Amino acid sequence: MPIKQPRRFVTTDQGHADVLNVPIDTLYENDQALAEQIENIKNDPAGNDIASKAALDSHISDTNLHVTAAKQATWNAAEGNAKKYTEQYAAPKAHTHPASDLPSASTQARGIVQINTSVSSTSTDQAAAPIAVKTAYDRANEAYSRADQAFTQAVDLKNKIVGAINGKGGSANTDMTADQIVASLNNMPVKKYANGNLNLSISGEPDGGQTAALPAVMTRTFQLPTGFNIGRLFIRVSASVYAIISMSSGWNQFSLPSGLITVAPDAQGDISNTNGSIAVSLSGTTVTVFIKSGIYSGAPRRYEAGISLWWAIE
Repeated sequence: MPIKQPRRFVTTDQGHADVLNVPIDTLYENDQALAEQIENIKNDPAGNDIASKAALDSHISDTNLHVTAAKQATWNAAEGNAKKYTEQYAAPKAHTHPASDLPSASTQARGIVQINTSVSSTSTDQAAAPIAVKTAYDRANEAYSRADQAFTQAVDLKNKIVGAINGKGGSANTDMTADQIVASLNNMPVKKYANGNLNLSISGEPDGGQTAALPAVMTRTFQLPTGFNIGRLFIRVSASVYAIISMSSGWNQFSLPSGLITVAPDAQGDISNTNGSIAVSLSGTTVTVFIKSGIYSGAPRRYEAGISLWWAIE
């Protein structure tokens, strides 16, 4: 309905009339503003943040946005079932189980395990405690250290064995396996060995009381029963020479050198002192001993010698 303007007061007392007419005019202006807003809402509800009747009717009839009684009943039933299932089957947050209810772990299945501090256990359903792991770790480190030390010593020993084989005429190198080194040892040339003694014992005057000029020599030749050609001969000898200085003094003894002589094939070794020398030569298995006097040229001389020991290697 249209808004009518109220009648203003007209009195003979203009002062009272103005007092009453001011609120009347204000109310009239407010009514007109409200009427204009209502028209705007009618013409453009959405633009004025007002839902139209058609929109409200459509919203009310949309069952996807509003819960129907049937849906509410279904939800209520589901909620009841969930609560019942939880009460019957779900465990409370704080609860306990007897050990018999808990499955044990194995290498084929998950489960609970018992902590074990042993480092020698063969269990398949227990777990190692940190102290057991630490103990095993320390032992492994110790074993590694010893193995590394043994390896170093083995390499050093191998090098020494290879050096010894090669030094003895064999053939080996550090790249060989143990079996190859053993084979090299078995294939090394074998040095034969023999020993015995030479009877150089002399009596009387073997040089016939020789009065020849110096050096006066007595020789003895021996065939050593070695069974092999000698590569090195070691012989220990000793002897004395007797000379007649004057007819009244008789035979005077003078000691010749004594000691070990080393002789190589087709060579000669000797020892000497101021009275003379002893020399040994070697050819194959034949040994010749030379006992030489170096005193009193022209005087009669004779020699004496004891048993001499010898050692020979191929």
